[in-house]
Amino acid sequence: MKSYVIIEDVDKNIDYSQNYVSLPRSYGSAEYYSRTDIIAIKNAVFNALNTLIQKNNMQDKLKDKSIFIKPNLVSVYHDIGFDELDYPESTDPRVFDAVIEYFKQYSNNITIVESSGKPMPTPVAFKAAGYDKIAKHHNAGLVALELCEVDRYYLPKAEVMKEVYLPAILRPLINGDGIYVSVPKMKTNLYTKVTLGAKNSMGMIPYFLRERNHNHSIDQKLADLLYIINPDITIIDGIIGGEGNTPAPVDPVAVGKIIVSDNSVECDKTATAIMGFDPKSIKLICEMEKRGFGEKNTEIIGDQSVTHFRPAMPSFMDDKTKRDFPNLLALSGHTINNAPKITDINSVTPEIALALEQACTGGCLSASKTGLEYFRYVSKIKRSFHLCVIGGEGIPVNGTRYWFDRYGKPYSYDDISKLSMKKYAMGNCANTVKNIVDYYADGCCDPSKCMNKICVAAGTRLPIITPQNKTTFGILSGILNTVFTRRKFIRQGKFVDCPRMHKNEIYPIPQLSSADAEKDFIAAPLPPISPAEKRAELKSQWQIIISGL
Repeated sequence: MKSYVIIEDVDKNIDYSQNYVSLPRSYGSAEYYSRTDIIAIKNAVFNALNTLIQKNNMQDKLKDKSIFIKPNLVSVYHDIGFDELDYPESTDPRVFDAVIEYFKQYSNNITIVESSGKPMPTPVAFKAAGYDKIAKHHNAGLVALELCEVDRYYLPKAEVMKEVYLPAILRPLINGDGIYVSVPKMKTNLYTKVTLGAKNSMGMIPYFLRERNHNHSIDQKLADLLYIINPDITIIDGIIGGEGNTPAPVDPVAVGKIIVSDNSVECDKTATAIMGFDPKSIKLICEMEKRGFGEKNTEIIGDQSVTHFRPAMPSFMDDKTKRDFPNLLALSGHTINNAPKITDINSVTPEIALALEQACTGGCLSASKTGLEYFRYVSKIKRSFHLCVIGGEGIPVNGTRYWFDRYGKPYSYDDISKLSMKKYAMGNCANTVKNIVDYYADGCCDPSKCMNKICVAAGTRLPIITPQNKTTFGILSGILNTVFTRRKFIRQGKFVDCPRMHKNEIYPIPQLSSADAEKDFIAAPLPPISPAEKRAELKSQWQIIISGL
């Protein structure tokens, strides 16, 4: 089938720099809806969607359906004690309000669904951005997905995420009786280079499943998810994009575009090119196309002019990190994921050292870099700390393990142990040095733990959990509520997540019949929870607090 990507520009003469993260108190009033920016954004959203739906004749498909609309609220950076009031990390609530209003033409059964990343409980994110007001104003449902029981499915064609758990509330989407509308933010990302429609679906799966294969396999994992959760419509908020190192705060980029499509891959490809990146350089896009989720017969309508974004840099060895943190020593010794083979420790060049580090960017490295990035947005936090950051198990050469710095200089286990600075090891693979470091973040990968540990190792607390953040109390109480709610479901014999395990492996599924093996997904009902499983699951929920703080 032919697909369409519609690009709609807003009036460039209007100032869009107010309320792009959080709604004002005047939201919902005649005064609010008479603002020029609100009118321009609504017109852009309506024009783009009208064009798309007329082109692909989706009117009947939308009528009276259950419509699930998902923003991207991984973190809402509004008035949290950083140098600036707002950072464009989350979907613009002005855009989202217009999206809800548009789909009310077709259905009265609209539900806003989201699961923010730890340690930001989704109800707190809803309130911080004003999504609770949007839901009330439009009489829409509002659901924090981490607070729901889950169903299990198998993905026979998946390469990495062969078993998937999804909130039970999404059953209409799985059964083909609902519509999934994804409304991501246009921004760069440490894990996947860009974070658009495909990456937005990560918020559909529960906490512990997110942590599985949250490493060098993350792009394959996200592409696998499309076998069961693939947006019917993607609406990219490009009013004010974000450049830099998401999930840390990002800097605003005035793009002034709304991009919509009935094919999530083609939508992401178009947005990626508009951001100044070659879609072929984005592994996630390549993975999605390899599985056949793209559409060669795609018509792009609208202005494709480029607004260049600063790329994310998932590294501790780049020049900018060296300038910003002059006393940081980064050592890498990966042997996984086609890392360079080292036989002579004196032959390692800076390029080889970087390649060793980049063998796994989708997990602990990017999560730890996120933690460090917060320092750039809170000027009162000093960057002069001395810290050694270690990744990888070490490369064995002649019976000794070695790690290498940005210049290719080798460090043995003994060399690292003798360093006078604080030492931080990230991830299960670095457990070979856990006995000689001051801080160790185990897991593969627990992103919030890595973010927190590197901040503590650098001499401060995670900056979003401070008295300066006006939502800190809400975050803390929200995390407790998340744990208590999930434990309540478990006591009732219901599953809220997959078992929490951190291994660098693909979790297998049972042998399937030849017929089932050809399906995109099959239901895999969970058996009754055993007493031992219940105890384990109840205990594991406390990890949400332990790793998030």
